[in-house]
Amino acid sequence: MTTLLLMFVLLALPCCSAPGQVNPFGVPVSAHAGKFYDMSPRDHVCGGLNYDVLDYTCCERVLHKEALLSCCGNRVFNLTQASCCEGQLTLNVSQLVSDCCGCQAYDPLNQLCCDSQILTRTQPHSKCCGKELYNEDHQLCCGNVVKGRKVLTKMSVHHRCCGDHQFDLRSHCCCFDSEPLSPEPLNASCCASSGSDHLEIAPTSPKCMSGKQPCGLGACFNPTTERCCVNPTSLQGQSYSHDQTCCEGTRHHTPYLYNGASCGSQVYNPDSKICCAGKLSNRVLGKNLCCGTIPYGVEDRGVLCCNQTLHCEVEDGYQCSPGGHLYLPSRDMVCGSRVHLNDPGKHCCGEETYYPRNEICCNGHKHHRLRNVSCCGGKAYDPSCDQMKCCAGTLYDLQFQDRLSEEAQCCGSVLMEAGSTQTCCSAPGLDLLYPTQPGFTCCGHRYPNSSLWSCCAGVLHPRPEPHTTSKNMIPGPRLLPLGDLKTEVLCHSRVLVGTVESVSVKMNERSIVMVNAMYMLASRGHVSAVPSPHYVTLPDHCSSPELVPGNTYIWVKNPFSDTIRFISDHSSPLHSILSSCSK
Repeated sequence: MTTLLLMFVLLALPCCSAPGQVNPFGVPVSAHAGKFYDMSPRDHVCGGLNYDVLDYTCCERVLHKEALLSCCGNRVFNLTQASCCEGQLTLNVSQLVSDCCGCQAYDPLNQLCCDSQILTRTQPHSKCCGKELYNEDHQLCCGNVVKGRKVLTKMSVHHRCCGDHQFDLRSHCCCFDSEPLSPEPLNASCCASSGSDHLEIAPTSPKCMSGKQPCGLGACFNPTTERCCVNPTSLQGQSYSHDQTCCEGTRHHTPYLYNGASCGSQVYNPDSKICCAGKLSNRVLGKNLCCGTIPYGVEDRGVLCCNQTLHCEVEDGYQCSPGGHLYLPSRDMVCGSRVHLNDPGKHCCGEETYYPRNEICCNGHKHHRLRNVSCCGGKAYDPSCDQMKCCAGTLYDLQFQDRLSEEAQCCGSVLMEAGSTQTCCSAPGLDLLYPTQPGFTCCGHRYPNSSLWSCCAGVLHPRPEPHTTSKNMIPGPRLLPLGDLKTEVLCHSRVLVGTVESVSVKMNERSIVMVNAMYMLASRGHVSAVPSPHYVTLPDHCSSPELVPGNTYIWVKNPFSDTIRFISDHSSPLHSILSSCSK
């Protein structure tokens, strides 16, 4: 009996898309990537000129005819395709996975920065020894920075460095009295004091009598009768009676918590005082709420607290907008942080208003509504036009790119080059492009050397020994935009659409529970519901992509194989499939 191929098409996964937005799925990215998000001025003025953020990027008062990019000095770059180190760009290494070695970027997964020089890893846990690599399980890095370091083969697990030499801890010590450093037998006079002067004593909590517990540094308290208040700067503690409360003070720090008690830098009696945002005020009966630093009561007439600002003499009917502005719902409509006069038929589009009958709103930007118009990021386009390609919110004109629509593929927001010169590696919500290299394969959004790393369901594991791999490796399944699926696959196959509720793994088999599932044959417009829950089993967990509970997938069945080929992202599966198949 022929087994069925299950091809997944992942939907509703935003790519590393909007500037200023960190990946929502918790995929790990480089620590120095965050500062390169959203570099353009928020007032949309660049060097004294107004500009459209849908078409331009501003870097240090220099305007560039490319949108939604990051800045490296006054130059622009796509942080999924390049990195910026000390104002210098390194191409083909994404800022999201790179680190800096001086002014040059490198991928720490496959490389190391040793003494300002980038070296290729030979082991998953290789370390630097000057300008060389070494394996600390079998080797030692001896010497010093001034005279130079050298790699020695470790004679045993008990051997350590002493200058340029190694010694056995069980029989020798390293004498710091001599120059150069040299190992000496343990009965030598210098061994008694060797290394003892280098110990640092860290501050510790005091030893308390029975029934009491430490309160910061230097104090104890009885948790049944006393309250602990710790100064957040010095960590010195002080105990007070239970009828007093710790107050944050006016320095806007987070109070320390100790055994459930709030510990701040001031104390007060809550029967006579109230603490609002670090400011103490006399307690007035009924005024038990805080609006910023001002106490007020819920029954106070004509008082409304909006975004920690207290408004007085407010007329009935007024409300607070999410941005903290006062408005009258019967007269006003709030769009972001702006209040507009209400008009029947009007709706919000970002900070502005628009009329949905004759306009379309794309990510806060309004456009005239035309036949078959859809959004691609903040721009409007006709998806039936073969000359336009939408990649995760970035619109490309294929005629300008001198590309054919059937060969154009996306990797997140980037249009891939034709041919096999690039590899797209994908994790939920993140797609990164790498130059194709023999012996490398995707593992989630990373592109590791498979002789050093193995991969299971997007998780990297170091190989204990270098692993010989074929130079012509077949890439595993990846997140693929819905628009990159061939029409005959998407439209003329009976596909299963459903939301993953839970995933479990037993041995190397993955079991999936789906809800809200239905079968579709888009070319004929046929849709039929599937009893819920619906169960799907994948025979090979490690080679299958990560499935996120709560996300909607399309499963395309093929009678020729049982391997996974594609995963795709899109937020409106039914509308998008029918739209693509009705061209």
